[in-house]
Amino acid sequence: MIPVVCIVGKHNSGKTTLLERLIPCLLERGRRIAVVKHAAHGFALDREGTDSWRLNQTDAEAVVLGGPGGAVTFCRVSEDTTLPQLLGLLPMLGFDLVLAEGFKRSRYPKVEVHRSELGPDLLLPSEELEAVVSDGDRTFAVATFSISDAGGLAEFLDKRFGRPRPERDAIRLTVDGEEIPVNAFASAVISGGILGMLSALKGVKDPENIRIEVRRGRTEDSR
Repeated sequence: MIPVVCIVGKHNSGKTTLLERLIPCLLERGRRIAVVKHAAHGFALDREGTDSWRLNQTDAEAVVLGGPGGAVTFCRVSEDTTLPQLLGLLPMLGFDLVLAEGFKRSRYPKVEVHRSELGPDLLLPSEELEAVVSDGDRTFAVATFSISDAGGLAEFLDKRFGRPRPERDAIRLTVDGEEIPVNAFASAVISGGILGMLSALKGVKDPENIRIEVRRGRTEDSR
């Protein structure tokens, strides 16, 4: 499984600023980084009045926009999404570390950003933290880094959360009884999507073997 680290802290503690400094340091160490952020008040990624904006105002459950250099998917959800659900939406393109801003109540490892001007206490108990990044001289019961030492934190995270094993999951695909060869990219997409989906289900922790069978229904037009 791809390791996930949540960057948490009080409001205006500098979580986004830390990520801006941390990501280049991790990239220099050869890590492939994906970032997840929770937008508590919603968000908009397109200009009002454009064709893509108009399509996103329809009742379609998903709108995918693609263009030179990138793509984005808008998915409608009935309630606020959890971190495991968001992780399941990530395209599996070889990421080896996910940094999530926020999600202090999730079960994933956390690094807290501490600003002394916001009070001496941490947001979370030290036993729930992997490290603290602080702007003061105070040390905590866990690994403590200066707010300006993004390189030191990157080294710590790189060692603490190793890269997932390079070998890909074994995927066997049969269609109408005939086995279909699966290349590395398709294998990563299939296994990543399934594992992301399972991570959002209660009672599923770290499955070794997964079997899914899909029997396609027929629409009236296909009869």
